[in-house]
Amino acid sequence: MRAMPAKRRGVQMRRIKENTKAAALLIFAAGGMLRLFYVCFSTIYDRQYDIGLIDLDAGHTVTGGHLAYIQYLYENWRMPDFDPTSVYQFHHPPLHHFLCAVWMKFVSLFIKNTAVVEESIQAIPFVCSLLILWVLLRIVRQFDLQERTVRYLMALFAFHPALVLLSGSVNNDCLALLFTLLCVFYAIEWGRAPSMGCIAKLALVLGLGMMTKQSVAEMAFPIGAVFLYVLLVRIREGGLWGKSVKDLARQFGIFGLISVPLGMWFYVRNLLRYQVSFLWVYELPEDSWQYTGNVSVVNRFLWPIPQEMVDNLKNFRIGCGYNVWMQIIRTSVLGEWDMAGVGKPVKLLAVFLMLLGGILALAALVSFVWTFGITVRVKRMDPPSWLLCVAGYLVTMIGYFIFAYKFPQQCSMHFRYIEITLLFPALGLGFVLQEQKNRWLNWTAWGILGCFGVCSVLMTGVWCLGVG
Repeated sequence: MRAMPAKRRGVQMRRIKENTKAAALLIFAAGGMLRLFYVCFSTIYDRQYDIGLIDLDAGHTVTGGHLAYIQYLYENWRMPDFDPTSVYQFHHPPLHHFLCAVWMKFVSLFIKNTAVVEESIQAIPFVCSLLILWVLLRIVRQFDLQERTVRYLMALFAFHPALVLLSGSVNNDCLALLFTLLCVFYAIEWGRAPSMGCIAKLALVLGLGMMTKQSVAEMAFPIGAVFLYVLLVRIREGGLWGKSVKDLARQFGIFGLISVPLGMWFYVRNLLRYQVSFLWVYELPEDSWQYTGNVSVVNRFLWPIPQEMVDNLKNFRIGCGYNVWMQIIRTSVLGEWDMAGVGKPVKLLAVFLMLLGGILALAALVSFVWTFGITVRVKRMDPPSWLLCVAGYLVTMIGYFIFAYKFPQQCSMHFRYIEITLLFPALGLGFVLQEQKNRWLNWTAWGILGCFGVCSVLMTGVWCLGVG
């Protein structure tokens, strides 16, 4: 048998590589279509958080919630001239709400039906949700992962209910996650090749993220860890006053000049004008139905009451809302959806979706600990990227647990506060699946993910079409 000519073999290899990359883009497109379906069949009041009301026909009334915040900016075209803590959700920085108000102004030039203008707000989170998928694909391809692994991770991101729900969420969560992921992407790029241009982009996305939501500021800690690592390496190689260290100092100066004013102006304004502390958060009262402070710390942060959990599963209920782990699993795939009025088949689907989500989450967490911790397999990953992933995950989770302990309410344990943690354990899972050679294990992993994706699509249909 004659060997294939080298030129022809090279063309064939390029074609295979292009086809495998196209498969990841097809998964991206499928995820985009699922999000479009969700947005088209969901209103700005379906499965939302802290939104309040919007009524453009009601005039210049100041009510509470994210929608009211958007309406205030739309009608007044200026920042609120009152204490932002005195109106529900007005304490948030304004970037997301301002973008929504600008979009509504644009839509109102062509459409006079105020109901349609109000519903058009969902265009902002929908576009952000597509950009989130694109940035996730860019981040995954930064690592030494084969295309089959990239496809697996993109299928997980494309069909994960938490990210689908974000596509129609009119609060600031979706834009905040986009800027958080951009922080990760540019921090990886800068850690590998520090440059003035890259650090300026990193400073810009961090500052804009803090203008969107306070929690994005957590990314300053893993970014700072990467900065410190690169600085120590430069000092070791060129001395404390070496040229490379001075160049790094200039880059840090640019980073501060861009990120600090962008990220802090809103908080400094509120502190100076209304004496609102930087870390102010809205607190629910202790007589709230969501209050969990009367439950033991063991049952809140370790394991729920076993008999109660078993009874819930037997009766297809989603309970144990006081336990952080149950809340993470439940809210990551179902949000805070109330299933009281649905039939048993839908409840069964919800429980099955929870179980599959829990299995994937546990596998990803174990893989993350194994890859990034126990074996410290940095041979496939540069040290700054490894440090960013580990610090990013730990900072986010520690902040989450402190928040849940300090504010003992069920809503404080929502997965939307830690959605960036989808990324880091997923990378660990990708490395583990790629390195093991057991074909049956690979098929099992794809089978679980496939069932999870099907259940996610079915649940999206239930939400949008009101089935069950």
